Amino acid sequence: MKKLTLIVVLGFCAVSCKKLETKSEFVDSSDKNIQIQNVTYSPNNPLLKAANDDVMIGAAINENRFNNSLYTNLAGNQYNSITAENEMKFANTELTRGNFTYGGDQVVLFAQNHGIHRVHGHNLIWYTSNPSWLANATTSGMTTDQTYRSIMKNHIRNLIFHYATFKNPDGSFRIQSWDVVNEAMDDNGNLRSCIWTQKISGEAYTYIKLAFQYARQAAIDAGQPDLKLFYNDFGHEYSKTKSNAIANLVNRLQNEPLIGGKKIIDGVGLQMHTSYTRQVFENGNGLANVEYGIQTMKNTGLKVHISELDIRGDNTNINNSTAIGGQNYRYFNIPQLYRKIVPVNQRWGITLWNIGDGDSSQGPNNTATLYDTNYNKKSMYQQFYEGLNEGLQI
Repeated sequence: MKKLTLIVVLGFCAVSCKKLETKSEFVDSSDKNIQIQNVTYSPNNPLLKAANDDVMIGAAINENRFNNSLYTNLAGNQYNSITAENEMKFANTELTRGNFTYGGDQVVLFAQNHGIHRVHGHNLIWYTSNPSWLANATTSGMTTDQTYRSIMKNHIRNLIFHYATFKNPDGSFRIQSWDVVNEAMDDNGNLRSCIWTQKISGEAYTYIKLAFQYARQAAIDAGQPDLKLFYNDFGHEYSKTKSNAIANLVNRLQNEPLIGGKKIIDGVGLQMHTSYTRQVFENGNGLANVEYGIQTMKNTGLKVHISELDIRGDNTNINNSTAIGGQNYRYFNIPQLYRKIVPVNQRWGITLWNIGDGDSSQGPNNTATLYDTNYNKKSMYQQFYEGLNEGLQI
């Protein structure tokens, strides 16, 4: 491999969006020293899924992009795990009560047609992205509590049963995991008020426990007792308080009675929608909260999934060299931290949130993904690959 030495003046990253020049740490522009660093380059056209055999690399994809061959070529070749960005959410699967549609089938079939054997289901229960009818549902002869328990149970069972019918050539299940409950916690570390807490009796935690119990029982009944069930949330990248609260929540779920000899939860997802500016220099470490969040989730003993990774740049100036430097810094060091902290048997992998900047939920000007709007690799691609592939440097 070719080795180059590059001089970087702090506060500016000597990197273009088209070609990687350095993996130097993003540092405080108030420090006027000059750093010199040796960089080992990887092959010209590495595949992300081949970067590290011990870390599955996924992407969230959207069937609305399937008419773009540049998009589908990348989605089909670069990753060994796929998540449906929107197609499996409540609002898109049960638009009227008890009547289901399965737009997520197209995502699962896409994975099948490209030899991708793992699909992650996203998501079963969420405080938002719900159909309008859910706000005021009633059932003759049932209380409100009974009605909403029934709705939740039926929704979860329907989706788990339906997607358990998709198999890989070896007979294994293509949908191997689900985000059962998404974003139940607010930034203060409290369970947020939502339709489920308002309609289901008991403490706020009750609906979360029920969702996982229903999911585990459905998986067993569908012949998939080892389906991996995740709690998924954001905030680990900026709030130790929230990370601690999430750890308490998932540990409580782990202590619930077994169903069919199985715990009702298997893993926790750290979404990791972050930016080049967020707490960049906290305690002298641009990733202090990220490291704390990953470590805290690792300590639960559950599977750990970085589930929705993207890193926002400068929305007002896509060529901001400081922003690009911050993005590079994080795209290299987040997989490094994941590998350093999470043992192989607890890794569920890293999933990137869509493919290119034009597909990103952050908007194209935030340049949050590994590819530009024309699906050209950016410097962040090489940084992410090397963060997965190279020896630990943290």
